[in-house]
Amino acid sequence: MKTTLLSLCAAATAAAAFAQNPAPAADAAADANPKDPIMQIDDLLSSSGAFFLATADGDQPKLRPLGAHHVVDGRLWLGVGEFKNVYRQLAANPKCEVVALQPDGGKWLRWTGRAVFAEGEEREKLEEVFLEAAPGLRKIYDKTPGKRMMCFTLEDARAELIPLMPPGEILLDETDGAWDKTFPLSDRVEHEKVSFRNRYGITLAADLYKPKGAEGKLPAVAVSGPFGAVKEQSSGLYAQHLAENGFVAIAFDPSFTGESGGTPRRMASPDINTEDFLAAVDFLSVRGDVDPEKIGILGICGFGGMAVNAAALDPRIKATVAMTMYDMTKVTREGYFGSSDTTAQRMEARRAMAAQRTEDYRSGAYKRAGGVVDPLPEDAPWFVKDYYDYYKTPRGYHKRSGNSNDGWNVTGCQSFLNMPLLSYAHEIATPVLLIHGEKAHSRYFSEYAFEKMTGISVKGESAKVGNKELLIIPGASHVDLYDDVAGVIPHDRIAAFFRESL
Repeated sequence: MKTTLLSLCAAATAAAAFAQNPAPAADAAADANPKDPIMQIDDLLSSSGAFFLATADGDQPKLRPLGAHHVVDGRLWLGVGEFKNVYRQLAANPKCEVVALQPDGGKWLRWTGRAVFAEGEEREKLEEVFLEAAPGLRKIYDKTPGKRMMCFTLEDARAELIPLMPPGEILLDETDGAWDKTFPLSDRVEHEKVSFRNRYGITLAADLYKPKGAEGKLPAVAVSGPFGAVKEQSSGLYAQHLAENGFVAIAFDPSFTGESGGTPRRMASPDINTEDFLAAVDFLSVRGDVDPEKIGILGICGFGGMAVNAAALDPRIKATVAMTMYDMTKVTREGYFGSSDTTAQRMEARRAMAAQRTEDYRSGAYKRAGGVVDPLPEDAPWFVKDYYDYYKTPRGYHKRSGNSNDGWNVTGCQSFLNMPLLSYAHEIATPVLLIHGEKAHSRYFSEYAFEKMTGISVKGESAKVGNKELLIIPGASHVDLYDDVAGVIPHDRIAAFFRESL
C-alpha cells in the first residue's frame, strides 16, 4: 500500500514563507507539484462535479452535497454558510468526512479530519476568494453578521483513494499516531483518543490513559486545565501519572478550545466549563472499565476553580483535587490581589467589554487578547516570566494552546465579571484537596477557597479541616506545578488521596 505524508513542518515553513512573500490568493494549481496530495484531493473534488460532506447532529448522521473548494496557501479549503445547520454541526463537533467519486467510477475518495474554521484576516481573504470565483453567491453571502461564507480546512486529516474492490491508496495521513504531547508517553500506560458531548451539545475531545494490561472496573479521574492550555500539556501529564497509579484518567479540552467543539473559538464560561467536568463524569460513568461510584476530578489553574464548582454541583464526584488554582471569577471582577475591586473599576471593565462586543459584531470577527506576552519585556513580573518559560518554549509550547499563541477572545471572559464561582463551595460534602506552591503569586486563591469551604483563614501553610485539605509545597511557584521540570508535584500524594477518597 502506497503512503504519502504531508509534513506539518513543511506546512509551517510554507506558511512562514508566505508571510514574507505573499502569493496570490487564488488557486495555485499550475505551480503545484502534481504529486502533492492536497492537489490530488483538489483535482478529484473538481472532476467529481459534486462531493459530499458528512457531519453529526447530536447522535444523528447528516450528509449533504458541496461544490466550492479552493487551495490557498497550500491548504485545501471548503465553504459553508454561517446560517446553515452544517456550520452549527461542525462548530459543535468538528469531526467530519468528505467523500467523492472519480468520474470513471473506479475509485472514491474518503477525506476525514477535524474541521478548523479560518478566523480574522485569513477568513476575510478566503471568503473573498470563494465569492470572486462565484459572484452570484454575493447575493446570499453579503458579509453582514449571520450571512458570511465560513471557510474551513481539515486538520489531523487522512485522505484515502478506495477502489470498488480493495486495497486502496493512501494520499494523505496526518493521523499516524505521532505523539504530540509536551511529555513522553509512559511505557506503563495505554493511551487512546476519545470524545463525548456535554449537555449543550458540544463535543469534547479527550485523551484517555489507563494502566497497561488492567482488567475489571477501576476508579477514574477527569482532568482539565490550565486555563488557556490544551490536553497535550499539563492535564495530559497529570492523567498519565494517575494511570500509572492504577486509575482510568482522561485529560480533556474544554469547550471552544483545542480539539473540542464549540464556536466561536477561545470563549470561556463559568457555566459551560463547569458543565465540561460533569460531562466527563457522564462519559466515565458508563464505561465498562470504570467503577461509576469511584469517580473524581482534578483541575489545574483556572480549571481548579471550575473543578471546585463542579464538586459543589454534582454528588457523583466523590473527590476533587485543585492544583495551583485560580478562581477566574474572583480575579476577573477584583483584579490580582484586589487591585481593581471597586464598583467604578468594574463598570469601566463592563463598558470596555460592551464596546468590544459592538466592534466584534460590526467586523464579524472576535478580537484576540493575545497569549503569554512575546517577546518578554525585561521588566516583566517574575510570574509572567514563569508563564513564558512554560508556554513559549519547547518545554510546554503547543500549537493548539491559546496561551502559547494568540490567547482568548477579548470578550471571552465577560461573564466572569458577574458570576462568583465558589458561592456554594461551603456545601461540598466530599473530600477536596487544594495544592499550591508556597511562592506562587496565585496562592491566595487556594487559601480563599479553603476558607470558603471551612470558614478557617490560613496564610502560607498547610491545613486540614475535616475532609478539606490545603497542601502548600515549599518553595514552589505557580508554574512549577504544571509539569515535572521542578520535580515538586506530589503525584504519589494525589494518587493516595484519590485511593482513600474514592
